[in-house]
Amino acid sequence: MKKATEVKYPNSANLFQFCRRVLDHKFGGIRVIDQDVGQILGFDPADCSHWKKGKKNIRSIQAMKSIAEHLGVDERLVVDVASGDLDETEAFYEFSGYGAFALDGKVIEAAKKDFYRRHAGTWTKDRENEFREFFNVNEPTIDRIVEAIHARINFQEAPLYLPEIVAAHPEVALSPAAPEGVRSPKDNPAPVSVSRKGAHTTINYAVGTEMRPYMRYRLAKAMATHFLAANPAFPSFQDAAGDQSEFAAHLADVQGNLFAAKLLAPAHLVRKEINNVNVAKDIVAQLSEIFWVSKTFMNRRLRDILSSSATI
Repeated sequence: MKKATEVKYPNSANLFQFCRRVLDHKFGGIRVIDQDVGQILGFDPADCSHWKKGKKNIRSIQAMKSIAEHLGVDERLVVDVASGDLDETEAFYEFSGYGAFALDGKVIEAAKKDFYRRHAGTWTKDRENEFREFFNVNEPTIDRIVEAIHARINFQEAPLYLPEIVAAHPEVALSPAAPEGVRSPKDNPAPVSVSRKGAHTTINYAVGTEMRPYMRYRLAKAMATHFLAANPAFPSFQDAAGDQSEFAAHLADVQGNLFAAKLLAPAHLVRKEINNVNVAKDIVAQLSEIFWVSKTFMNRRLRDILSSSATI
Protein backbone atom coordinates (compact mmCIF):
# COMPACT_ATOMS: atom_id res chain seq x y z
CA MET A 1 0.00 0.00 0.00
CA LYS A 2 1.41 3.35 -1.06
CA LYS A 3 2.09 5.72 1.84
CA ALA A 4 0.32 9.09 1.63
CA THR A 5 2.63 11.95 0.73
CA GLU A 6 3.34 14.12 3.76
CA VAL A 7 2.56 17.81 3.35
CA LYS A 8 5.83 19.66 3.92
CA TYR A 9 4.26 23.07 4.67
CA PRO A 10 0.69 22.47 5.92
CA ASN A 11 0.22 26.10 6.99
CA SER A 12 0.93 27.27 3.45
CA ALA A 13 -1.58 24.74 2.10
CA ASN A 14 -4.12 26.14 4.57
CA LEU A 15 -3.30 29.64 3.40
CA PHE A 16 -3.99 28.63 -0.20
CA GLN A 17 -7.40 27.24 0.75
CA PHE A 18 -8.21 30.34 2.78
CA CYS A 19 -7.39 32.56 -0.22
CA ARG A 20 -9.58 30.41 -2.44
CA ARG A 21 -12.45 30.53 0.02
CA VAL A 22 -12.29 34.33 0.22
CA LEU A 23 -12.18 34.63 -3.58
CA ASP A 24 -15.17 32.27 -3.85
CA HIS A 25 -17.03 34.50 -1.41
CA LYS A 26 -16.14 37.70 -3.26
CA PHE A 27 -16.84 36.37 -6.77
CA GLY A 28 -20.17 34.82 -5.83
CA GLY A 29 -21.30 32.41 -8.54
CA ILE A 30 -18.14 32.75 -10.63
CA ARG A 31 -15.98 29.61 -10.51
CA VAL A 32 -12.58 30.18 -8.92
CA ILE A 33 -9.72 28.05 -10.26
CA ASP A 34 -6.33 27.35 -8.71
CA GLN A 35 -4.55 29.82 -10.94
CA ASP A 36 -6.83 32.63 -9.70
CA VAL A 37 -5.29 32.03 -6.28
CA GLY A 38 -1.78 31.72 -7.68
CA GLN A 39 -2.09 35.06 -9.47
CA ILE A 40 -2.29 36.79 -6.09
CA LEU A 41 1.45 36.25 -5.79
CA GLY A 42 2.18 36.18 -9.52
CA PHE A 43 2.84 32.44 -9.54
CA ASP A 44 3.01 30.34 -12.69
CA PRO A 45 0.96 27.10 -12.76
CA ALA A 46 3.83 25.00 -11.36
CA ASP A 47 4.45 27.28 -8.35
CA CYS A 48 0.71 27.58 -7.82
CA SER A 49 0.42 23.78 -7.66
CA HIS A 50 3.31 23.58 -5.18
CA TRP A 51 1.66 26.21 -2.97
CA LYS A 52 -1.67 24.37 -3.04
CA LYS A 53 -0.04 21.05 -2.11
CA GLY A 54 2.03 22.56 0.70
CA LYS A 55 5.33 22.11 -1.11
CA LYS A 56 6.09 25.84 -1.14
CA ASN A 57 6.50 27.83 2.07
CA ILE A 58 4.71 31.20 1.98
CA ARG A 59 6.08 33.21 4.90
CA SER A 60 7.68 36.44 3.62
CA ILE A 61 6.35 39.78 4.85
CA GLN A 62 5.89 40.95 1.27
CA ALA A 63 3.80 37.88 0.44
CA MET A 64 1.60 38.50 3.50
CA LYS A 65 1.06 42.11 2.45
CA SER A 66 0.28 41.16 -1.15
CA ILE A 67 -2.29 38.55 -0.09
CA ALA A 68 -3.97 40.89 2.40
CA GLU A 69 -4.18 43.73 -0.13
CA HIS A 70 -5.47 41.51 -2.93
CA LEU A 71 -8.14 39.89 -0.75
CA GLY A 72 -9.01 43.04 1.16
CA VAL A 73 -8.51 41.42 4.55
CA ASP A 74 -6.59 42.32 7.72
CA GLU A 75 -2.91 41.45 7.30
CA ARG A 76 -2.85 39.97 10.82
CA LEU A 77 -5.43 37.41 9.69
CA VAL A 78 -3.19 36.28 6.82
CA VAL A 79 -0.20 36.07 9.17
CA ASP A 80 -2.21 33.99 11.67
CA VAL A 81 -3.02 31.42 8.95
CA ALA A 82 0.56 31.36 7.63
CA SER A 83 1.92 30.81 11.15
CA GLY A 84 -0.60 28.07 11.98
CA ASP A 85 -2.47 30.03 14.66
CA LEU A 86 -5.67 29.68 12.59
CA ASP A 87 -6.74 27.04 10.11
CA GLU A 88 -8.48 28.08 6.92
CA THR A 89 -11.99 27.40 8.27
CA GLU A 90 -11.53 29.54 11.36
CA ALA A 91 -9.78 32.25 9.35
CA PHE A 92 -12.66 32.40 6.88
CA TYR A 93 -15.11 32.77 9.73
CA GLU A 94 -13.02 35.65 11.07
CA PHE A 95 -13.06 37.22 7.61
CA SER A 96 -16.80 36.86 7.13
CA GLY A 97 -17.45 38.39 10.54
CA TYR A 98 -20.02 37.85 13.25
CA GLY A 99 -23.06 39.44 11.67
CA ALA A 100 -24.99 42.51 12.78
CA PHE A 101 -25.12 43.79 16.35
CA ALA A 102 -27.59 46.58 15.49
CA LEU A 103 -30.59 46.81 13.20
CA ASP A 104 -29.92 47.73 9.58
CA GLY A 105 -31.69 50.94 8.57
CA LYS A 106 -32.61 49.66 5.10
CA VAL A 107 -34.18 46.49 6.46
CA ILE A 108 -36.13 48.52 9.04
CA GLU A 109 -37.44 50.93 6.41
CA ALA A 110 -38.64 48.10 4.17
CA ALA A 111 -40.30 46.36 7.14
CA LYS A 112 -42.05 49.57 8.21
CA LYS A 113 -43.53 50.08 4.75
CA ASP A 114 -44.77 46.49 4.72
CA PHE A 115 -46.26 46.87 8.22
CA TYR A 116 -48.15 50.02 7.24
CA ARG A 117 -49.38 48.42 4.02
CA ARG A 118 -50.77 45.34 5.79
CA HIS A 119 -52.52 47.35 8.52
CA ALA A 120 -53.46 50.60 6.75
CA GLY A 121 -57.19 49.99 7.09
CA THR A 122 -57.14 48.84 10.71
CA TRP A 123 -54.81 51.36 12.36
CA THR A 124 -55.51 51.86 16.08
CA LYS A 125 -53.61 52.92 19.21
CA ASP A 126 -53.01 49.23 19.99
CA ARG A 127 -51.64 48.75 16.49
CA GLU A 128 -49.29 51.68 17.09
CA ASN A 129 -47.97 49.99 20.23
CA GLU A 130 -47.61 46.72 18.33
CA PHE A 131 -45.67 48.60 15.66
CA ARG A 132 -43.21 50.03 18.19
CA GLU A 133 -42.74 46.68 19.91
CA PHE A 134 -42.20 44.91 16.59
CA PHE A 135 -39.05 46.96 15.99
CA ASN A 136 -37.71 46.70 19.53
CA VAL A 137 -34.42 44.80 20.00
CA ASN A 138 -35.17 44.52 23.75
CA GLU A 139 -31.50 44.74 24.72
CA PRO A 140 -32.27 45.42 28.43
CA THR A 141 -34.21 42.13 28.54
CA ILE A 142 -31.27 40.32 26.93
CA ASP A 143 -29.07 41.83 29.66
CA ARG A 144 -31.35 40.47 32.37
CA ILE A 145 -31.49 36.99 30.84
CA VAL A 146 -27.71 36.83 30.50
CA GLU A 147 -27.20 38.13 34.04
CA ALA A 148 -29.49 35.39 35.35
CA ILE A 149 -27.48 32.73 33.51
CA HIS A 150 -24.22 34.14 34.91
CA ALA A 151 -25.65 34.27 38.42
CA ARG A 152 -26.84 30.66 38.24
CA ILE A 153 -23.32 29.39 37.48
CA ASN A 154 -21.65 32.02 39.67
CA PHE A 155 -19.64 33.37 36.75
CA GLN A 156 -17.27 36.01 38.11
CA GLU A 157 -14.03 35.47 36.22
CA ALA A 158 -13.31 34.92 32.51
CA PRO A 159 -13.35 32.74 30.53
CA LEU A 160 -16.89 31.43 30.51
CA TYR A 161 -17.18 27.64 30.18
CA LEU A 162 -20.24 26.72 28.13
CA PRO A 163 -20.54 23.20 29.63
CA GLU A 164 -21.21 24.86 33.00
CA ILE A 165 -24.30 26.51 31.51
CA VAL A 166 -25.47 23.14 30.17
CA ALA A 167 -24.88 21.53 33.56
CA ALA A 168 -26.97 24.22 35.25
CA HIS A 169 -29.72 24.00 32.61
CA PRO A 170 -30.38 20.30 31.88
CA GLU A 171 -32.99 21.24 29.30
CA VAL A 172 -30.10 22.36 27.04
CA ALA A 173 -27.72 19.82 25.52
CA LEU A 174 -24.52 20.13 23.47
CA SER A 175 -24.25 17.24 21.02
CA PRO A 176 -21.00 16.71 19.07
CA ALA A 177 -21.28 14.91 15.73
CA ALA A 178 -19.15 14.14 12.70
CA PRO A 179 -18.83 17.31 10.55
CA GLU A 180 -20.87 15.78 7.72
CA GLY A 181 -23.63 15.02 10.20
CA VAL A 182 -24.22 18.68 11.07
CA ARG A 183 -26.52 20.38 8.61
CA SER A 184 -25.84 24.06 8.03
CA PRO A 185 -26.53 26.81 5.48
CA LYS A 186 -24.42 26.98 2.34
CA ASP A 187 -20.97 28.55 2.86
CA ASN A 188 -21.29 28.27 6.65
CA PRO A 189 -17.73 27.51 7.80
CA ALA A 190 -18.80 26.64 11.33
CA PRO A 191 -21.74 24.21 11.10
CA VAL A 192 -24.09 24.34 14.06
CA SER A 193 -27.69 23.23 14.08
CA VAL A 194 -30.40 23.52 16.72
CA SER A 195 -33.26 21.11 17.30
CA ARG A 196 -36.05 21.72 19.79
CA LYS A 197 -38.52 19.30 21.30
CA GLY A 198 -40.89 20.81 23.79
CA ALA A 199 -38.86 22.65 26.43
CA HIS A 200 -35.64 20.86 25.46
CA THR A 201 -33.02 22.21 23.06
CA THR A 202 -30.17 20.24 21.49
CA ILE A 203 -27.27 22.08 19.85
CA ASN A 204 -25.36 19.96 17.33
CA TYR A 205 -21.85 20.89 16.25
CA ALA A 206 -18.82 19.36 14.56
CA VAL A 207 -16.86 17.25 17.03
CA GLY A 208 -13.39 18.52 17.88
CA THR A 209 -14.18 22.20 17.21
CA GLU A 210 -15.67 23.15 20.57
CA MET A 211 -12.36 24.44 21.94
CA ARG A 212 -11.89 27.00 19.19
CA PRO A 213 -12.94 30.63 19.88
CA TYR A 214 -15.08 30.93 16.75
CA MET A 215 -17.05 27.80 17.67
CA ARG A 216 -17.54 28.99 21.23
CA TYR A 217 -19.22 32.03 19.74
CA ARG A 218 -21.37 29.90 17.45
CA LEU A 219 -22.48 27.71 20.35
CA ALA A 220 -23.22 30.72 22.56
CA LYS A 221 -25.34 32.24 19.79
CA ALA A 222 -27.17 28.94 19.33
CA MET A 223 -28.07 29.06 23.02
CA ALA A 224 -30.02 32.25 22.32
CA THR A 225 -32.49 30.06 20.43
CA HIS A 226 -33.32 28.41 23.75
CA PHE A 227 -33.06 31.21 26.32
CA LEU A 228 -34.68 33.97 24.26
CA ALA A 229 -37.42 31.72 22.89
CA ALA A 230 -38.62 31.18 26.46
CA ASN A 231 -39.35 34.92 26.81
CA PRO A 232 -42.42 36.52 25.16
CA ALA A 233 -40.35 39.66 24.45
CA PHE A 234 -38.67 37.77 21.59
CA PRO A 235 -41.39 36.56 19.19
CA SER A 236 -38.84 36.03 16.41
CA PHE A 237 -37.48 33.10 18.43
CA GLN A 238 -40.84 31.50 19.19
CA ASP A 239 -40.71 29.32 16.08
CA ALA A 240 -37.08 29.10 15.01
CA ALA A 241 -37.89 26.46 12.43
CA GLY A 242 -40.78 28.35 10.84
CA ASP A 243 -40.74 30.77 7.93
CA GLN A 244 -39.73 34.28 8.91
CA SER A 245 -39.91 37.63 7.18
CA GLU A 246 -36.64 39.27 6.22
CA PHE A 247 -36.95 41.67 9.13
CA ALA A 248 -37.89 39.00 11.69
CA ALA A 249 -34.87 36.93 10.66
CA HIS A 250 -32.64 40.03 10.79
CA LEU A 251 -33.99 40.98 14.23
CA ALA A 252 -33.41 37.44 15.56
CA ASP A 253 -29.84 37.50 14.19
CA VAL A 254 -29.07 40.81 15.93
CA GLN A 255 -30.61 39.62 19.20
CA GLY A 256 -28.69 36.33 18.98
CA ASN A 257 -25.40 38.18 18.40
CA LEU A 258 -26.02 40.50 21.34
CA PHE A 259 -26.86 37.51 23.55
CA ALA A 260 -23.64 35.69 22.57
CA ALA A 261 -21.49 38.81 23.00
CA LYS A 262 -22.86 39.60 26.45
CA LEU A 263 -22.75 35.95 27.52
CA LEU A 264 -19.08 35.41 26.61
CA ALA A 265 -17.73 38.88 27.37
CA PRO A 266 -19.93 40.82 29.82
CA ALA A 267 -19.13 44.52 29.82
CA HIS A 268 -18.25 44.77 33.52
CA LEU A 269 -15.66 41.99 33.25
CA VAL A 270 -14.15 43.45 30.07
CA ARG A 271 -13.75 46.83 31.83
CA LYS A 272 -12.20 45.07 34.81
CA GLU A 273 -9.66 43.21 32.65
CA ILE A 274 -8.76 46.37 30.70
CA ASN A 275 -7.27 47.69 33.93
CA ASN A 276 -5.09 44.58 34.28
CA VAL A 277 -3.64 44.22 30.77
CA ASN A 278 -0.24 45.47 29.64
CA VAL A 279 -0.99 48.67 27.71
CA ALA A 280 2.39 48.41 25.98
CA LYS A 281 1.18 45.31 24.14
CA ASP A 282 -1.81 44.52 21.90
CA ILE A 283 -4.80 45.03 24.22
CA VAL A 284 -7.25 43.24 21.93
CA ALA A 285 -5.01 40.17 21.71
CA GLN A 286 -4.62 40.05 25.50
CA LEU A 287 -8.37 40.36 26.11
CA SER A 288 -9.07 37.73 23.45
CA GLU A 289 -6.89 35.26 25.30
CA ILE A 290 -8.46 36.08 28.67
CA PHE A 291 -12.05 35.67 27.43
CA TRP A 292 -11.19 32.81 25.06
CA VAL A 293 -12.70 34.57 22.05
CA SER A 294 -11.31 35.64 18.69
CA LYS A 295 -9.50 38.93 18.13
CA THR A 296 -12.10 39.91 15.53
CA PHE A 297 -14.93 39.45 18.01
CA MET A 298 -13.09 41.11 20.90
CA ASN A 299 -12.21 44.10 18.75
CA ARG A 300 -15.90 44.58 17.99
CA ARG A 301 -17.00 43.93 21.56
CA LEU A 302 -14.42 46.34 23.00
CA ARG A 303 -15.48 49.06 20.57
CA ASP A 304 -19.15 48.67 21.55
CA ILE A 305 -18.38 48.70 25.28
CA LEU A 306 -16.15 51.77 25.09
CA SER A 307 -18.61 53.66 22.92
CA SER A 308 -21.50 52.89 25.31
CA SER A 309 -19.36 54.06 28.24
CA ALA A 310 -18.65 57.34 26.46
CA THR A 311 -22.35 58.10 26.11
CA ILE A 312 -23.17 57.50 29.77
